[in-house]
Amino acid sequence: MRLYVQYRQTWFIDRSPLLSPALYGQGCAALLAIKKSMLVDFVRKEYKLPQETELKLIQDEPINASCHRELIFQGKSPVKTWETTMYLSPDGCFLKGELLDTATDPVEQEQLKAKALMTGLVENKGTTKGPENAPVTIVEFSDFQCPFCRKFADLMEEVLPAKRDKVRVVLHHMPLSIHSWARPVAVGAACAQLQSSRAFWSLHDQLFQHRQEITASNVKGKLMQYAQNKKGLDTHSFQTCLDNEMSLGLVFRDMNLAVSNNVQGTPSLFVNGRRVPSVKNADQLKRLIAEAEPEARSASLAKAEFTQSQPEAHR
Repeated sequence: MRLYVQYRQTWFIDRSPLLSPALYGQGCAALLAIKKSMLVDFVRKEYKLPQETELKLIQDEPINASCHRELIFQGKSPVKTWETTMYLSPDGCFLKGELLDTATDPVEQEQLKAKALMTGLVENKGTTKGPENAPVTIVEFSDFQCPFCRKFADLMEEVLPAKRDKVRVVLHHMPLSIHSWARPVAVGAACAQLQSSRAFWSLHDQLFQHRQEITASNVKGKLMQYAQNKKGLDTHSFQTCLDNEMSLGLVFRDMNLAVSNNVQGTPSLFVNGRRVPSVKNADQLKRLIAEAEPEARSASLAKAEFTQSQPEAHR
């Protein structure tokens, strides 16, 4: 397997040696213990993890003979454990969330990723609305502090009422590091997500409607305020989740999904697995839905005809 690292989205660590001197000898050198601690510290700072969250490197493995290393970090709060995977360059200076294999066809890989993305939607039931068998699925990577995400939410509110039986919507959290309160709000929204889809979407609408009122200093109080009297939302459980960041793993999972699908900004959209550059108005959104629906039905019909044509022993 040949590997190519796309450094455009890579974190630079430092130029001090992270590996033993035998890096370019036979085999791949071991990662020095003291440098593992440096990597853990770097990841903690990059993701702005609170000190009370325990973080450790639980796996460090070379990838074949390339000497890139797969690193799995584990974070643990008093009530929640999560993991994230990163890749370290052979010289030990760069961390990245994805490696690209040049021995594969990028077009085929993009198709496989689209299928994997669609398959993974089932795991995000808490941020899903609309019938599961809808012919059109819209996936959005969103940031509650992003003004363009607020605009898209307004477009969806305008278009979806007439398409409720035809469209399923799934939201993934992607709080951008440039936004001061996006991540704590994502954690709060994910706390509602843990309770029910109804609770999540109710809070989702409140957060976008009142985003101008939220600041980095008042975000927690605002989350509790908007959570009051929401149908399907237990405020006591919500506050416990918020205080202990119990939903942080859900947010990181979505962020890793964004990296693996080369999602770089918000809102980023996929319609039936196809990436959509941008949606500027309601007419464009209606057109995208109208175009996707017959394609989905044709694909389902073709699949059914193929299955029926196969001998029983091969089904």
